[in-house]
Amino acid sequence: MFQDDELIQDFVVESSSHLADIESQLLEIEAAGDNIDIELVNTVFRAIHSVKGAAGFLSLAVINSLAHSLENVLNMIRNRELVMNKRIVNTLLRASDQLRSLVEHVESSNEVDVGNLIEELDRIHRGEMELGDSDAFEMLEELVEEEMALEDNVPDIESQHEEIMKNVEIAAALPTKAQADPKTVAGSTSKPKATDSIVRVNVAVLDRLMNLAGELVLSRNQLLAAVIRGGREGLDTVAARVDQVTSELQETIMQTRMQPIGTVFNRFPRVVRDLSSKLGKECDLIIEGNEVEVDKTIVEAMGDPLTHLVRNSIDHGIESPGKRATASKRPIGTVRLHAFHQAGKVCIRIEDDGAGMDPVKLKTKAVEKGVIGAEQAAVMTDSEALRLIFAPGFSTAAEITDVSGRGVGMDVVKTNIEQLGGTVDVESELGVGSAIHITLPLTLAIVPSMIVSCGGERYAIPQANIAELVRVPGAEVEEKIGRIHGAEVLRLRGALLPLIRLDEALGVVRPDDYQSESHATSILVLETGQMRYGLVVDTLHDNEEIVVKPLGKHVRDLGYLAGATILGDGYVALILDAVGIAMHCNLRNVDSVLASEQKESKVASEVHRLLLFANHPDDQFAIPMAMVARIERIRASEIRVVGGQNILVYRGASLPILRLEQNISALYPDKEEQNLFVIIFKIQDREIGLAAPTLRDIRDIEMLIDSKTLREPGVLGTVIVDDSPTRVLDLIELVRIRYADWFQSEPSTQTGKSIQPPSVLLAEDSDFFRNHVTRTLESEGIKVVGAVDGLDAWESLQSMVNEIDVIVTDIEMPRMNGLDFAKAVRADDATSRLPIIALTSLAGDDDRDRGTKAGINEYQVKMDPARLIDAVKRLAAASV
Repeated sequence: MFQDDELIQDFVVESSSHLADIESQLLEIEAAGDNIDIELVNTVFRAIHSVKGAAGFLSLAVINSLAHSLENVLNMIRNRELVMNKRIVNTLLRASDQLRSLVEHVESSNEVDVGNLIEELDRIHRGEMELGDSDAFEMLEELVEEEMALEDNVPDIESQHEEIMKNVEIAAALPTKAQADPKTVAGSTSKPKATDSIVRVNVAVLDRLMNLAGELVLSRNQLLAAVIRGGREGLDTVAARVDQVTSELQETIMQTRMQPIGTVFNRFPRVVRDLSSKLGKECDLIIEGNEVEVDKTIVEAMGDPLTHLVRNSIDHGIESPGKRATASKRPIGTVRLHAFHQAGKVCIRIEDDGAGMDPVKLKTKAVEKGVIGAEQAAVMTDSEALRLIFAPGFSTAAEITDVSGRGVGMDVVKTNIEQLGGTVDVESELGVGSAIHITLPLTLAIVPSMIVSCGGERYAIPQANIAELVRVPGAEVEEKIGRIHGAEVLRLRGALLPLIRLDEALGVVRPDDYQSESHATSILVLETGQMRYGLVVDTLHDNEEIVVKPLGKHVRDLGYLAGATILGDGYVALILDAVGIAMHCNLRNVDSVLASEQKESKVASEVHRLLLFANHPDDQFAIPMAMVARIERIRASEIRVVGGQNILVYRGASLPILRLEQNISALYPDKEEQNLFVIIFKIQDREIGLAAPTLRDIRDIEMLIDSKTLREPGVLGTVIVDDSPTRVLDLIELVRIRYADWFQSEPSTQTGKSIQPPSVLLAEDSDFFRNHVTRTLESEGIKVVGAVDGLDAWESLQSMVNEIDVIVTDIEMPRMNGLDFAKAVRADDATSRLPIIALTSLAGDDDRDRGTKAGINEYQVKMDPARLIDAVKRLAAASV
């Protein structure tokens, strides 16, 4: 009965399929409580019944007996003769685990003793579960893991069995023609192992493969005919067709290897349930993206790393119900598993809403364990401190348990993921939670890559890591490439990008008289997780789909090489590992230097939303969108000149209209327009319009403002947008030029007393914005005391606390940022009641939430002076 290996293999495949979802289904039944879904119970029952029937046919007595006992209990549940509880579910889960293990090791299944488990199931069936001793049951649960460990040692048991049989002299006494016991036959007959690589393929995919195979045969025949005819006539067309069919065939074959990530994710409800119960915690698991497909090799390899990360989230992340209550959190923690496609890769995110990680404590622990030195810890950023969890031997557990504490987990997780060509990074906020972000390639078999040259050798770099290609002309090299603290950087769109030269990274030795064939510098901008850098190469070639070949043992340990490939011309090229190159060149340290440098040299570089328009095709202007109330399209003839002023009859009233060419040095429109736009904004509680012949765009632009070259009244300065000089208008000053009388307001009074204009302490590290805000406030008679950062403002406040009515502060500043400054103000009794306004460019909800927690009263946009003035006056009056 075991002579047909194919029959046994079919049994293993079919039974494994039946048992694949039973664990999650049992947990779903448990979660339903009294509201049991009978159809779901029927599904589990049918699966067990199918396994039992096939096992009986093949004389797999142990599998048959265990499945029969399981079937009896499930039958009682679906007939509502048995109420599910945690003990019953635990027993059913252990039984399903054992059944799955027996199927996987079917060749030795008849020799495994499952009597205790069958007896426990039978006791449930007989209604005797409640009579069992509680303490003994709990002890049995604690021994489950040891029981499962013993099951994994079946081969050792088999070898001991053989040794015993050699020493027992019974065989000689048996009749030579005695019929062998079925169990012995089953146990001694070989069969294909269940671990053989098996993949289920959709029939539609197989049909597609058959059709493509037919197309390939036809294309081959056409190619042969074209070659026989000679000449190039028709050859190009046939070659293109062969290329197209081959590409489609390759894509379809790759589809046969794709498996849903849910095959891994579905094991975690059980892990979360059992571990949270063991640790005395309560935890919900949310799974998203089960349907995301990845190469079968990657799916199988990600099981252990993801299991470790999920266990870590519960053990280290989620707090006990008591601690969560103290932190005003719901008692039940949440772990979220999310898979999604992004930029041709698969991203997996493991999040928890636990305690989060403290970078300071991580650095302290790392120094204690000798992972890093004290000097290194002192200059380490928070992001680098969080990545210490991936260091070998590092653990934050207070004691060693069977769950954690040995410091041999996260470094292995990182290594395994990087061996798959992926990256892993960590984010955390103390008291809020942590997140691990994993990025993986879709497949390991065929990789689209960019071919580059360096030192006369060609290399392949996976396109998944390439963000963009940059070519710096020779005349601009000195301007765009420089050094900061010894690190070479590229100035790219206002940001500093660390550079690595491939020849230096690989130790390429060049001749003394070597000169590049091109004066330009070719750079690949690479992204790996949270890391971004530029790789300088000699030459960029074409894109090519490469087949990855393993490296020989003599170069296998070089971390910056991911493999080798044979190119279309037969040339062997090494495949570069973007993460490995960064680590080989110690890029993390360079990154921290650049981050510090950029933070300290922020000057007037912030992102603001601007409305771009043109008064003439060669004369572009910008105004802050924060000041725009609305935009109207009108006929030019609707604007009338009355008393020397441009007036538009608008909504039953007269709306003053400004023409740029009449107030500043702007070019006149190149032709008389029939229609134009009117940009309406409000100054001094009055609406006014600005004529704009052409609207171009609304853009979020980094405000690197040149406030000197084209400075004039009504113009803040110049920014470069798409290589075009663009003048940013100062609308308040522009209106003041034309309507000076609007700003001659009388002092306001309250209860017969004159109210003095408020005094403002302004903390802003950008000279440009500090001067701009100061001029804006002083135009309203408001006294302004300037400070270059939060620390300077705090020191100034100590000596003039009684003279300041309102604090206005930027957020991102060196030495002390705006949030820390606000916290310091709120912590001091002498200053705690001062209203605080935060200046921002484009703040999100998260930024505002953090600001509110720090004690900030309001957020105002830097480029909206009218609202800022109103907020200062309002908060100053309210604090009197």
